[in-house]
Amino acid sequence: MIRQLFFAFLFFTLSSCQKKQREPLILSSNGNINTLTVVTSNDLWAGTIGQTVRDMYAYPSEGLPQQEPLFDLKQIPPEIFTGFARASRSVLWVGLNDEVNGRIDKNSYAQPQTVAVFSAPTKTALVESIVSQSAQVIKTLRAQEREERLRRIKKSTFDKHGLSKKFGISITMPSAYKIFKEDENTSWFQREIQKGHINILVYESSYDELIVRQKNLKKVIAQHDSIGKAFIPGRLPNSYLMTEKAYEPYLYSTFFGGKPALEVRGTWEVQGDFMAGPFLQYIINDKANNRNLILEGFVFAPSAAKRDYVFEVETILRSLAEKN
Repeated sequence: MIRQLFFAFLFFTLSSCQKKQREPLILSSNGNINTLTVVTSNDLWAGTIGQTVRDMYAYPSEGLPQQEPLFDLKQIPPEIFTGFARASRSVLWVGLNDEVNGRIDKNSYAQPQTVAVFSAPTKTALVESIVSQSAQVIKTLRAQEREERLRRIKKSTFDKHGLSKKFGISITMPSAYKIFKEDENTSWFQREIQKGHINILVYESSYDELIVRQKNLKKVIAQHDSIGKAFIPGRLPNSYLMTEKAYEPYLYSTFFGGKPALEVRGTWEVQGDFMAGPFLQYIINDKANNRNLILEGFVFAPSAAKRDYVFEVETILRSLAEKN
């Protein structure tokens, strides 16, 4: 009996080892947020193909006071796309091939990972493929980057925000945020950064379907300026945060949990003072609760890059969850 049990255990152990040997080792992906590894030859990168990639993936991010690229691009030739480089979280593979290809692969060499592959027999066809399909690739990459940013945020979160009791919602924000100011209708959270701060606001207004459906810019600006005047004072007497007059915000239709919403990207300034920066706002038609729910974030970081700060704000606001 003992001998039979021994051989049974030995068989199970060997089978398990063989199974583990057959299973490929999946590496954990690496890379900074919003960094894209472009795998293509040096010759293609120096010509029209490289310029097309830069035009599509490194164009200026919208709603920032200074030009910053949508993604930081890191080009490497195919022959050195090995080891650590292969585990990059976001990869764009571009090359000439007999077969026309434009696809998105997930977790090819690491996890989580997105590998977008563009190939064509001629440079002209390759440019056309990149231009026609990059919108979907960018959408996929940005969603992955938000998931990665949220994963990092969840390592240490600020949970005593009181939003469930006040608004019936929850959002996920890093533990570095603190309650900065609040009243019965508005909550303002702030995280200090070097020479500045990142801010998150949650408030509500009367239900207005048209401001979202019609993308009513005049109403959007008036509402944004009214909360600034009432709740966000500047450093000087009679100064307050408002929409920058020189540049109109960008408006996009979107959804939160199936509810129609408006995404607003723009820049703010302080009336009567020399302060400015980017803001991101979501106006959500919450018909069930007869309100518009507004989630907003703004960044004050003079003489510093702001893209990744705004991306942090976007990730936090997009983490919205309703409490039943």
